[in-house]
Amino acid sequence: MSTYTLSEIRQGSQGDIAYYDVYPEKHKLVIDIHHHYRPSRNFVETLLKDMDEAGVHKVCLFSSPPQSYSDTEDNDWKRIFKDYEDKIIGFGSITPGRPNNSFELVDLYYSRGFRGLKFIRPTRRYDHDDFLVYYERAEKYGMPVLFHTGVVARRSVTESEDVSSAYMRPVYLDRIARLYPKLKIIAAHMGDPWFGEAFNTSQKNPLLWLDISGKGIWLKAKAIREHLWIRLRPEKLVFGLDEPSSQYKRLIYTWDTLFYEMGLDQKTRDMIFGETAARILG
Repeated sequence: MSTYTLSEIRQGSQGDIAYYDVYPEKHKLVIDIHHHYRPSRNFVETLLKDMDEAGVHKVCLFSSPPQSYSDTEDNDWKRIFKDYEDKIIGFGSITPGRPNNSFELVDLYYSRGFRGLKFIRPTRRYDHDDFLVYYERAEKYGMPVLFHTGVVARRSVTESEDVSSAYMRPVYLDRIARLYPKLKIIAAHMGDPWFGEAFNTSQKNPLLWLDISGKGIWLKAKAIREHLWIRLRPEKLVFGLDEPSSQYKRLIYTWDTLFYEMGLDQKTRDMIFGETAARILG
């Protein structure tokens, strides 16, 4: 069992201890599966410092998409691949169907040392025939893929942009997972606000997981608690930040507390915070 009822008792060194008296322990492995590169001075040093202080062992860092990629970022990635591959795992970002985002970009990212891919802001549904070659190549290279799912933030409230959150619903990952059964897929943000759709899609596909990153923590926790053991098992969840690295301590503590209050034991919480991600990343 990975949860306890209020009547269940665990045997401990001090005698019989109720589950809510077995306090959370420090996780031996913490992996942040959702982190964005932010062009700023000393970004890499700040990230590594914040990881060390919060006890984060590895981070999946997403590049900017080609249309936003700068010389400064390029230099940072060269340093990362040379000196910090033990802590920072590169994911190349792709905005399917947009200029400079051809299918050969998968090959380019792989050749440079990126180990995974991040997809966001497509011009059509993620599972459109025109985009399948992205996922075919990712499966061939053994690159895990993370999709933004759910309503996406606006880059500007004054300028026009051709973006539809409807193209990024979690159910559109279902066809991809079935066509490419060896492809490891992560649906970011649990499909917020389409939680039930994300849970059910993940349940039907063995290599499809959900990250808990992003805003609206209380709403996400409420959805997890409502669906837990019905449409969702905790081994389908992985920790992700999607905030500045200064927020690691706050969000790790908050999520760990929420899962503890749901009755998830230490072993299960260890899976969510690192062990499941380690299996995804190989």
